[in-house]
Amino acid sequence: MSKPSSDQHQPPAADDHLAGPRSADPAAPGTSNGTPLATASSAAPTGPAGFPDEAAFHPDAGPPRAESYAAWRSLQRIGTNNGLAIGTLIQQSINRLRGIPLTRKEIDDCLRTYVGHLDDETAITKILDDRRIVVLTGGDGSGRFTTALQMLRPRVGDTIRQVSREPGAPFDVAGLTEERTGWILDMRAEMPHTGFGRELKHNSDELPEGAFLVVLMSVTAWTRCGQNTEGLAHEITGPPPAEILAKLLESAPLLVDHGTWTDHPAITGGIKNLLPGQVAAWAGAIVATEEVERDAGRLTEATAHDRKYIDRLAGGIVKAAENWRGTLLAWHNKHQNSDYRNFLLAAAVLEGATSQSVYEASASLADDFDEDPAPRPGQKGLGVIALADAADADLLPDGTIRFRHHNKAEAVVDYFLDDRPHLLKQFTTWTAAQVGSLEAAQAARLLAQRVSHWTVRYTARHRTVRLLKELGEQWSSTQQQAACDMLVLAALDEHAGTLVRNALRRWARGEAGTLSDPFIIVLVQACRRLIDVHPTSMLSRLTELASSTITADGARSDEVTETISQTLNTLWDQDGQRRAIRRQLNQWADATNRSQQQAARDTFTHLAQRRGPTGPSLLTDTDRDLTWLAGMWRNGLPTHGEPPHSVIEAFGHWMQAALEHPSLTDTIEQIFRQAVHANHDPYYSGSRLVAMQKLLFSWAPTPAPTHQVGEALHLRDRYLEALQKQDPAAPPEPHAPQS
Repeated sequence: MSKPSSDQHQPPAADDHLAGPRSADPAAPGTSNGTPLATASSAAPTGPAGFPDEAAFHPDAGPPRAESYAAWRSLQRIGTNNGLAIGTLIQQSINRLRGIPLTRKEIDDCLRTYVGHLDDETAITKILDDRRIVVLTGGDGSGRFTTALQMLRPRVGDTIRQVSREPGAPFDVAGLTEERTGWILDMRAEMPHTGFGRELKHNSDELPEGAFLVVLMSVTAWTRCGQNTEGLAHEITGPPPAEILAKLLESAPLLVDHGTWTDHPAITGGIKNLLPGQVAAWAGAIVATEEVERDAGRLTEATAHDRKYIDRLAGGIVKAAENWRGTLLAWHNKHQNSDYRNFLLAAAVLEGATSQSVYEASASLADDFDEDPAPRPGQKGLGVIALADAADADLLPDGTIRFRHHNKAEAVVDYFLDDRPHLLKQFTTWTAAQVGSLEAAQAARLLAQRVSHWTVRYTARHRTVRLLKELGEQWSSTQQQAACDMLVLAALDEHAGTLVRNALRRWARGEAGTLSDPFIIVLVQACRRLIDVHPTSMLSRLTELASSTITADGARSDEVTETISQTLNTLWDQDGQRRAIRRQLNQWADATNRSQQQAARDTFTHLAQRRGPTGPSLLTDTDRDLTWLAGMWRNGLPTHGEPPHSVIEAFGHWMQAALEHPSLTDTIEQIFRQAVHANHDPYYSGSRLVAMQKLLFSWAPTPAPTHQVGEALHLRDRYLEALQKQDPAAPPEPHAPQS
């Protein structure tokens, strides 16, 4: 298992308990504070796009002592999702990736946990002074993002923003036009082309006045693309881990003396070779361990000075860093009765719930696993206290269950997912049922968010989207918003993002088998939220979903149709997106790749069916572009075979508009004529003419149906005649002059 790292997502901080209030926080006497759903089993923080991927403390800022454990975690951005709920976390990441300037508070929050290193800052300062461009390299959690903020702020103040681009898209320094701005180009998850470094070096003069650029990259990537670029990059060394830990704990509301922790051999040995982000995980483990011990009444003023007791706690912190794998292996070898195992797993998923909820959930888990446990009427079998003790958990005075050690609950779930992969579907079904069965909306939301973070981490660590897809399918029927949040979070994740976005492509194209309508709806909603930061790829996913969900007979669920329609309509109604969609459809239509041409056709034919009070919306928009419309219809005309169902539907809508709104008749005729043969075409395409003729007769066939009025046939023949006149191979009219 991977060791705790600040690059991993965490459950959201919240002041709500799964089952009612709890006792006052010993760190904040006189106050009553709810417990996060998984406070005691939280690891290190990160945002979905790696924001930030490091931790330390600003040397000039004397931190105030936090009033509570939750306040410390939020202040230090450690342990519970950086103190943010999933929705807020996603929006902050989207704003950054869109290139929206960071707010002063966001910068302050990041730099609050920054520890500088003189050698690093001296080297980076020299490069920025000489070139105004620097490449920062290092491993995950090495401090690249916060170091970039620290080095840019003295030069540009709070005018700092991230370069907006899709992963893998070309980058040109000349595209950065704002003066006196600090730019961050995040390529930590990319492998740029050979020669990228030389391009940066040669184009540094193109930066606007007073602007600076910091590029974040892995050491491996820079080795590949940064040849012959001496003096442009710096690999971050970072401050000593012990210094980082001491600063992080400085403001923590600890009962044990800070020095006892920072000087303990087990702690100092464990963090010796760790990066700043990983040290933050240990700081979170120390604080969470104290919190659990205080809540259970074991940590007191007296025991805080008991060396043997502290040694035992330090040993638990080390095991948490190893994800408890060895401990859990020994536990499962000892407890082979499924009563124990199901209670352990239920307690891990529902940590913070009442004992009755956990007990009943463990019984339902046995049912979902198709077990046949012996009945336990009356007092037969083990009770909650014995089961909780065997699971290394405590039954607290308020009737809730919490594990005794940091990160234990998540480690239990990780162990199960690795140990019983064949039970994945049953587990996700059961988990979805638990979220739906919680009466308190806040408790259900917290559980959904915690499971979402577990799923993202599992996806990143195991490089598989099986759990993500299973859970998304399960939640899409009952927890649609949670399912969408989870997919968006995973798609933005620094480590799982590329894998998940590739999976979205396979799912949208139908390569992963038939998807349920609720899951398709969730996929559409997720793509819509991601389109601001991944416009090209997510527009592709939407068009693929629009086409792949149509059956052979042209049918599709009304709800799926409505969701896709609303999404594309919403995008089209946004001025910025409308221009981007036109530009993107032009590129696809002009491409030689058939799938891109199909994507352009499917998107356009959907938009072409938008209805307004006076005809198709594309024709009545104030900024309509007739040349673009003709080009899109041209792309929709097949050069062989029959016209697709979507084209037939859109064409029929336009022909009906030409019939019912005489003011549009000539305009539509002009567009269709240009679609078959534009004035600038070097040659005439007979196949496009045939396709247009097929469409006309599909709308007004011969012989005409009894319900079709004569005006439709006259309009069809008028358009056929107009198309015939521009065909150079057509015979001349009888009275036309002969050359």
